[in-house]
Amino acid sequence: MKATYFYPILSCLLFLSGCNKDSDLMVEAPSFDIVDYVVRDGIDSLGNPVQQIVFNLEGNADLISFYSGEVFHEYTYRDGHVIGVDALTMSFEYMATLVDNPDPAWNQLSVHATNSFDGTVTETGEGWTDITARFAIPKAQDVTARTTTSADISDLLVSGKPLYIAFKYITPPRAVGEGYTTWDIHEFKVNAQTLLGVGTVVNQRDAALPLYHFGPDDATTPGRSARTVTAPTRLRFRANILPENIPFMAGVWAVAPPIVMESEIDLGPDRPTGIKGRIDPVLKEYAYVYDKPGTYQVAFVASNVTTKGEAKVVKELDIIVP
Repeated sequence: MKATYFYPILSCLLFLSGCNKDSDLMVEAPSFDIVDYVVRDGIDSLGNPVQQIVFNLEGNADLISFYSGEVFHEYTYRDGHVIGVDALTMSFEYMATLVDNPDPAWNQLSVHATNSFDGTVTETGEGWTDITARFAIPKAQDVTARTTTSADISDLLVSGKPLYIAFKYITPPRAVGEGYTTWDIHEFKVNAQTLLGVGTVVNQRDAALPLYHFGPDDATTPGRSARTVTAPTRLRFRANILPENIPFMAGVWAVAPPIVMESEIDLGPDRPTGIKGRIDPVLKEYAYVYDKPGTYQVAFVASNVTTKGEAKVVKELDIIVP
């Protein structure tokens, strides 16, 4: 008889056990909220007076993390933060010096761009786009002082391809004794403007621009030094002066290192600051010091965590930092 009752009882126990499994897997959501915030005078770690934003909190949770709403700490970008390149600006300084009355009609200096450069150049510059007009470079005879010029070149970026910038200097065929113009380039750089500020991606001072010649070159004659010279502090273009070379078109390209960047930059996810752990006491208030005044959207993420899982609540609040 005892065996007769054993199996129904066992079945009931198994049934009850099965009923409890779903509830065992459930983690209770935290009871947590932001009551309000106040601005309070405080002292930082160096003893300097600061204004603290003090958040008054209620409830509790095993873990609490805080997004301040500042750049890199925004809850909106918790899964990833992509920013755009607002502007790509090229700038340089130029100076021209007339030597022995050259032809004033000459346009010896020009600026070019391409997304494909194999290390070879020609007089006509196949594959290069002339962007000189963006910089309003005058005729050499009208240059009276070292002058700075700049232009936005953001539109020249092509996704997945490098951008090359080059200065091209030519000397048309001329008679013996006819002059030329020396052009100097200083402080060439390319800056990228993003949400994070301005960063330099190419700088002449970091390395001299490599030179690529076409046509005859005085420097190939034994005992003759290069007419055009490149250095981090100055790029100087000068024409051939040997009688056997000046009747011919000649020139040189100075090509900057490739600019490799996309129109958008993936910064990865924004990260919070952990402000309470499981063994910490109940957090009634939290104080934070902002570097700059403004309006911020803060977020507190409160979580209860067990071996069975996690439950969390997110509380957001817009604040004004004076």
